[in-house]
Amino acid sequence: MFPARPGGVDKKAALLAQARADREARSGQKKVEQENARLDSAARRIQRFWVRQHAKRIVKDKQRADWDALATQLPATPALGLVRNLKLVSLLLRFHDVAECPMDSRRLASLCKLLLSKTTIALEEGTFVRTEGVSPSPISSPKVPSPTPDVGDSTLPNEQQRKPMMQVPFQMILLHSRYADLASVTLLRFLRLCITTITGNQVESNAPAKRPTPIKTYSKSQVSSPTSATSKPPAQELYLSGAELRFLMAYVDVNTYRLPETVAVAIRTQMQDRGAALIVKTLDSGRFYKDIKTGIQLRSEALIQLQDRAKKTFINPAEATTQKALSLWITAIWRCCFLLQSVDKEMTEKAAGNIPGRQQKDDLINMHSDDSTIVGITCRILTIALFLECLDDLCMQLTLQNHLLSGALDVILDLRHRKYILSSMSLNETLYLLGNLTQLYRIHVAKNPTSNNTTLKNRLVEVIVVLLSHCGKYVSGTQTTEFRQYHPIFSWTNLSQKDQQLSTAQVKRLFSQLEYLWSRDFALKAFHGLLNLSLPPATTSSSSGDSAINGSKTGGSEQSSGTMATPTSHHTRVSSQTDSKSGSHTKSITSDPQGALLAIEVQQACQLYMTLMRSFESQRTKILVTLMYLPSFLTQLWRFMNTLGPKGEMQIYLEAASGFSRHGLDQEPLIAILQVFCECTARFLITLDDDDMYEQQKYWSLSELVLMSGFLNQFCFAVLSQQEDAKMETDPRDPSGATSPTTIAVVTPLPPIFYHARQVLMQLYERDCRRAFCPANHWLLMHPTKSVFQSPLQLLASLTLSTSNKSKGIGTPNTGTKKSGGFSLFSSSKSPPQYATPKEFIIKVCQKDRTALQILETMPHVIPFTARLEIFREFIKEERAQRAQSLALVRPDLHQSIMVKVRRGYILEDGYQNLGQLSANGWKNTIRVKFTNEVGAAEAGIDQGGPFKEFMESFLEAGFSPNLNLFTTTTESMNMMYPSPTSQYTHPHNGLELFRLFGKMLGKAMYEGLLIEVKFANFFLSKILGRTVFLDEMRSFDEQVFRNLMFLKKYEGDVEDLGLTFSLDEDIFGTLRTIELMRGGRDIEVTKDNRINYIFQVSDYRLNKQIQDQSRAFIDGFRSIIPLPWISIFSPQELHRVMAGDDVDFDVQDLRSYTEYQNGYFDQHPVIRNLWAALNEFNSEEKRAFLKFVTSCSKPPLGGFKYLNPPFSIRLVVSPTTSDLNYDSTPAPVPRQFGSGAPPPDSPSSNSNNNNSISGRHQRSATTGSNTGSSNGNGFGSRLRSAFGGSSNNNSNSSRHPTMSTSSSASALSSAPSPPPQRPMTRPMLPGDETPAAMGVVKSFFGGVLGGAGSSESSGKKARLPTSSTCFNLLKLPPFSSKSVLKDKLRYAITSNTGFELS
Repeated sequence: MFPARPGGVDKKAALLAQARADREARSGQKKVEQENARLDSAARRIQRFWVRQHAKRIVKDKQRADWDALATQLPATPALGLVRNLKLVSLLLRFHDVAECPMDSRRLASLCKLLLSKTTIALEEGTFVRTEGVSPSPISSPKVPSPTPDVGDSTLPNEQQRKPMMQVPFQMILLHSRYADLASVTLLRFLRLCITTITGNQVESNAPAKRPTPIKTYSKSQVSSPTSATSKPPAQELYLSGAELRFLMAYVDVNTYRLPETVAVAIRTQMQDRGAALIVKTLDSGRFYKDIKTGIQLRSEALIQLQDRAKKTFINPAEATTQKALSLWITAIWRCCFLLQSVDKEMTEKAAGNIPGRQQKDDLINMHSDDSTIVGITCRILTIALFLECLDDLCMQLTLQNHLLSGALDVILDLRHRKYILSSMSLNETLYLLGNLTQLYRIHVAKNPTSNNTTLKNRLVEVIVVLLSHCGKYVSGTQTTEFRQYHPIFSWTNLSQKDQQLSTAQVKRLFSQLEYLWSRDFALKAFHGLLNLSLPPATTSSSSGDSAINGSKTGGSEQSSGTMATPTSHHTRVSSQTDSKSGSHTKSITSDPQGALLAIEVQQACQLYMTLMRSFESQRTKILVTLMYLPSFLTQLWRFMNTLGPKGEMQIYLEAASGFSRHGLDQEPLIAILQVFCECTARFLITLDDDDMYEQQKYWSLSELVLMSGFLNQFCFAVLSQQEDAKMETDPRDPSGATSPTTIAVVTPLPPIFYHARQVLMQLYERDCRRAFCPANHWLLMHPTKSVFQSPLQLLASLTLSTSNKSKGIGTPNTGTKKSGGFSLFSSSKSPPQYATPKEFIIKVCQKDRTALQILETMPHVIPFTARLEIFREFIKEERAQRAQSLALVRPDLHQSIMVKVRRGYILEDGYQNLGQLSANGWKNTIRVKFTNEVGAAEAGIDQGGPFKEFMESFLEAGFSPNLNLFTTTTESMNMMYPSPTSQYTHPHNGLELFRLFGKMLGKAMYEGLLIEVKFANFFLSKILGRTVFLDEMRSFDEQVFRNLMFLKKYEGDVEDLGLTFSLDEDIFGTLRTIELMRGGRDIEVTKDNRINYIFQVSDYRLNKQIQDQSRAFIDGFRSIIPLPWISIFSPQELHRVMAGDDVDFDVQDLRSYTEYQNGYFDQHPVIRNLWAALNEFNSEEKRAFLKFVTSCSKPPLGGFKYLNPPFSIRLVVSPTTSDLNYDSTPAPVPRQFGSGAPPPDSPSSNSNNNNSISGRHQRSATTGSNTGSSNGNGFGSRLRSAFGGSSNNNSNSSRHPTMSTSSSASALSSAPSPPPQRPMTRPMLPGDETPAAMGVVKSFFGGVLGGAGSSESSGKKARLPTSSTCFNLLKLPPFSSKSVLKDKLRYAITSNTGFELS
């Protein structure tokens, strides 16, 4: 801030710097002093610690020296005194530390040998009279009093040596009056020391003692490597044998504490009680099993490694000796466990019996405590991986004799033990326990094949369900944020990685244990009671059975015929079954106690297999196959389910699904039976061919299938209807708790049983569609003719109550209603039935009602085809409205139409060039076609629908021609289309693009409501619907191939004699190619065991693989126009009807009812009457030709001519010299629509193609036409007034002409009726026009009626031919004077097949 003085020094800054430096120096010195003080303190603590350790080491060394000195004073014979031995044990327990002094291991072994020998004492000393002057010390080692000689000393006086002598074990010290308590504590500690030594590693001492050969703890690589025998062993080696193990086996055996009979009874009893108490204390609250578990686990893993290696290769003698030693060690420990169990059981029985004179009451084990031996063995020993694989025959016999399996199952099922056992096991340990129990049961059954193991099997089933349910808390079949750790068996877990480590060998051998649960042998035992039960078939009443048979013969179903028969609802059939007077009511099996027990047994078995499939997802197929092919399993299970509950006939499941039961569907006790049945049946029906199902009725009769399908139909619908409405919950991410912006809808998921039941239901429905076995309208829950909808929920209530009322003869009062899922559920038969019209159901679909959409998505067959067709049209209409609205805001130019010029001789080429690269949005716009002739001149007229329809028909006809080889046909008898497998050779470059183009063209036809006269194969239609194609569809591909495969399936001879392999030979344009169905298939022979796989491989190749690319391209193009959800509501047969219409003659009366008349014609006009009479006399081909002549399609629109848009019209033309253009009024500016996409007549159309006015019409004719005026009316007077220029427009059919709108929506359609239709604006009449038109009408009427000159045959034959405008479905009919002339002219016109060039 201030400049320094020149030449001077800043003294102040220097002083501050010096002070700062001194302060830092002092602070550093202080820190150094503190650190030194801390280090000194730590050093002193460490020094004190080592001083103490040194002092302890000195003390221990002194004790070792004393022990050695005392041990060396022992005589050569084991005639030591008991007190002397007790002193040695006490000294050893004080200094024993193998890590510090390896010689301690030798001292322990020597002492165990010494204690195992017996001591010789005088017989009268067996009473152990208290010796004076000796006071035992429980802390210090016992000292031998000098006044009294040692008991058992050989230096006794001669008078004592002459006394009778006896040999007693060391445990006799437990009866000594002075040292009994000290001996008990010391011996218990010594036993625990032996256990620690036995289960630990071998420690070599420096003493030259011969030790047994220890085992090397090989690693996995050492075991699998051939050179592992010479590998360097690890530092630690497992203990296998020695005196410690023999001592443990001796002192946990109750027989060790039994004295000779020469000893007094009181002493013997006291000795046995104290010995048993010592053994019980050895358990130490389950610590014994914790201690030995680690040792058993290490040795069992080593033994399994050696066993696996012995199976693969040769092991050397040293390894063979080690393997034997390991087996003997496990045998010894296993024997100790059962010795403890026997003492535990004996003491428990004494405690339960309250035996007088019982001692050591506090040391007894309660059988119902978690310290019992059976609990310890179950949760500690049996949880070792593959433990039973390590047991030899002797151990297994010992296991069976002690009833270990029964005891383990009991303690797991006991709620007092279950929580402790499950909490003490990890996930893998639970899995090991499951495997060991399964293998133990398998061995038990093999050893006792004739014994009744039903009770044991039922308990095992219940235990397996408990254990797997416990595992289910930690595992998941899919990876999520919670379950992100991979498990080799359970897929994904939420546990750490170290808790789930399993080797490949362990997984393989563990599965070998568990696979017995889904083996055929165990399944037969699990369902033994069910399979041996005699049950009658679950049939319907006689009327229903007859109708079912008739339906199967005649195919009278709503889907297979165009007309609706009077419905014979399955609900009525169920009601007739429940009528007690019909005699078809099945007796409930649960009313009998034995039947109730059987139901519980079957439910537990089904619950077992459902739990197995959930837990072991990779084994689901094996489990299902095992159950499917049990003898008569599915048949018996279906009949058995019909006997459950108080009413039988599946009522318990219907009530549970409908909410009428006190149990929900998830809480229904017997729901597992239905789950197993549905899952197995869904797989089984795939393999069931038509011969077994229809002709032989091998597994179920047709009446049973009708009953089954009816039940599943009601069950699935009830489940859907019971789903609660979406609940609104606040988004947890919103801290404010606001409502509307952050609330989210929570949809309750459907129960898993629904999907399995629906799978069976849809398979039965598809089979019925292919070959009917159900009566007409069996699948419908909406009346097709009365237009009413009845929910099975109300029906179920009425059935349930009406059945009980009929049996009791009384009524039931109304108990109110229950609201669920948008339907009113009445719980009384007196409640009025609830109905909904199909129109209301369609409104719910348009309003996006969740229940209605779920029904439409999952069970569309319950709705009549006509209603679904209307819903399909609503989908298209709504999409058009939404698209028009969005495009109007973003790209108004996209509303413009696309003009395509097509040469008549090159329709396919020009169509591919102009439309091949058109986007999906472009396809949904208006496409106009301009035909050109051979010289390039455009044909007259403007396309308003007719030319495009002709172009589409011609394009598809050329593409579907077998000569092009894009599509081929099935057998000549069926002649159905599907993609050609060889199209890739004839169209290698653009074949897939062509398929995609044809798919778009077909989708465009459905989008515009045009019917295409093509018949696809049933299996290809199923592919379009997104369904998986199986063997059942093979019949629609090739009948002969299907029969050959069925012959192979049922062939009873040697299949190998047929010389089949997993390959096919195909002739492709003269070249023979071999197609392998699997890798190396040409070398794999077809045998009896793999023929089913061969059949499915052939079917999969023929139906899927060989046309995979072609089908995908075609379907992708089709779905770009028509999304899959729009057509998934149809069956394959119904989809064909939507595409191609009904292949039936049209109803002339129906056409007449929806016909409009122009220029003077009316319904009772003589010419019109002659026209309808002529049409009635036409044959089938002529009727179709007429329909094609006026509408460009030979098939009537689906649902009748009321869906023809514009309506069919007949115009009067009278003057042969005046052009039609002078007097033709301009019709409504809409293209002709009919078929699937045509909107109903009572709804506005949303076609955006109709906003353009037109200046001309396209006509189909055989000659040039004349012009007429335009007028409408039905009555004769109105026709005359209109003809003479009057303003009357009295057309009664005008209300059927819709008003086209591009902005109509489905909601507007469903919520309000359509406005009254408006007639199109007509051209003003020109001066001079009235006279020809008026006179022509008068002449046409009076000439036809009165038979004037104008009605002669000659003048009639000279009249012009009828013409048509297919764009507007318009027939231009001259006033022919007679019926014969009209008929001839009309026949000639409809068969001339002239194009659009003549106007």
